[in-house]
Amino acid sequence: MSLINIGLSGMNAANAGLSVTAHNVSNVMTPGYSRQRVGFGSVTGANNSGAGVGVSNVERMADNYLNQQIYRQRGSWGYNSISSQYMQKTETVLNNKSTSISTGLDRFYAGLNEASAKPQDIAYRQTIVSESKSMVQRFNNLSTQLDSQERQVNGQLDASITDANTLMASIASLNSSIRDVGGNSEAASSLLDARDEAIRQLSSMMDVNPTYHDDGTVTVTMAKGQTLVSGTTASQLSQDHNGELVLKRGDTNLALDDNLGGTIGGLVDYRDNELTGLRRELDVMAYSFATEFNEKHQQGFDLNGEAGKAVFGGVDSVEGAAAKLTLLVDDPKQLAFSSAADEPGNSDNLKGLIELKNAPVDVDKSKLSPEALKNYELAIDKLNGKSIYSNYTGLTGDWAIRTAQLEADTKASAALVDQAQGERDSKSGVNLDEEAASIMTYTQMYQANAQVISTAQQLFDVTLSMFR
Repeated sequence: MSLINIGLSGMNAANAGLSVTAHNVSNVMTPGYSRQRVGFGSVTGANNSGAGVGVSNVERMADNYLNQQIYRQRGSWGYNSISSQYMQKTETVLNNKSTSISTGLDRFYAGLNEASAKPQDIAYRQTIVSESKSMVQRFNNLSTQLDSQERQVNGQLDASITDANTLMASIASLNSSIRDVGGNSEAASSLLDARDEAIRQLSSMMDVNPTYHDDGTVTVTMAKGQTLVSGTTASQLSQDHNGELVLKRGDTNLALDDNLGGTIGGLVDYRDNELTGLRRELDVMAYSFATEFNEKHQQGFDLNGEAGKAVFGGVDSVEGAAAKLTLLVDDPKQLAFSSAADEPGNSDNLKGLIELKNAPVDVDKSKLSPEALKNYELAIDKLNGKSIYSNYTGLTGDWAIRTAQLEADTKASAALVDQAQGERDSKSGVNLDEEAASIMTYTQMYQANAQVISTAQQLFDVTLSMFR
């Protein structure tokens, strides 16, 4: 092998190194990109003499184990993040002075207390009518805001399901392309990066487990083993008419539970457990508040000497009571504060109404329909035995504690994602300082080999001159 050919091999190798380095630098901001490294090998000529250098391979610096750590942590982060986001929104609504039930109860019973001094005074009575209307509005508004929040959750869930289906289809398509070009070939590098990035994005939506195969394809399953992608086939997520998640694979539909992890799992869990549970507790509070007040009010007499009427309506059933609650009495003269028909200044029944503030909730389950009992028994058992006021303050306090815990969990899981990403980037990420050093090395390598060729040419010219 001539010096010129050896020098040319060195220049070609240096050029290959510069090309790969330039490719790395140009993709420094590309999501999911794994840096590449040139492998060099010494070329041996006849009689084991050195014959230069060759490019043995271009290696993709990726580690599936490190990627899987990222996928696992992103699933936890996605779940905690979306749950924390909606829990904070609800906490704000529950504690807002314009919608807070405890604030409304304070004002409502304060009005009743003031009226006890002059139960026949129309001004005091009008205040109570106004506060009664305010209580109705508070329950109605809370229910409306929770309904609005459910629509937001469903909208975000639909969008996430669409994105997840797109990513699963992309992974299946990339599986096909990677298998066609050869899973471990240099040509597959960009395809493998794209697939890893798709799995990374999918992992924040639900917990996933990738399994890699010799042909370069990957099988992606859920935490409990349900297959999302296998070979070139992708499953599809959807919601049925009841809002239940369904995984369709071919002609098979598989119902999924709430424990999906990721943002999809967080949205489903918040909607079906947190939001539904909260709405039912508010319904029980509204139902208990109205029915107990009505029952006591109907034992008294108004300023006209007539028996008291139901003050609140819309509570024939506990189901949807917070949304259906209405005010039936808007005439202050119809408030039945007296215990006797001919004693308008009597406040005995009013005192009984005031005592309801601290009276324990006691919902009679026997009066509920089987369907209502099935849906509301847990909420009733939780609230029975305590006053509506203490129930609401306890609810908001518990909600605040769980929200704070989720915020802490979100920060912790975000830190774990960053840690896992940092470990991956230390091996697979592009470090511009290292690439700059490589550029200098390959440039010097190129120049040195060019000098070898120049020297070889000079020697050749000297040899020719000897025969002239």
